Amino acid sequence: MPTSSLLESDLEVHPLRQERPDSDVLTETILDHLDEQTVISLDTLVCLMPQYTWNQIFHRVDQLARCNKIVLRRHRFEYTLFSINFVA
Repeated sequence: MPTSSLLESDLEVHPLRQERPDSDVLTETILDHLDEQTVISLDTLVCLMPQYTWNQIFHRVDQLARCNKIVLRRHRFEYTLFSINFVA
């Protein structure tokens, strides 16, 4: 197989590879759920969003927590998300 055909095949999108869900949509969905409930467990959030995997949701939640848009707390084996507007 010529090298040029290998380079061209790398540029093509594989037909079975699906596009990632738009991260802005995922972020907004998480923030909307948190605005509605103020406090929500990660497991509940995952159940409310079956179109995403646990890993996708946790990755986005982790990013939101690192940039101080939400508060993420872990108690033993359960993660809980808090709105930054939550008053304890």
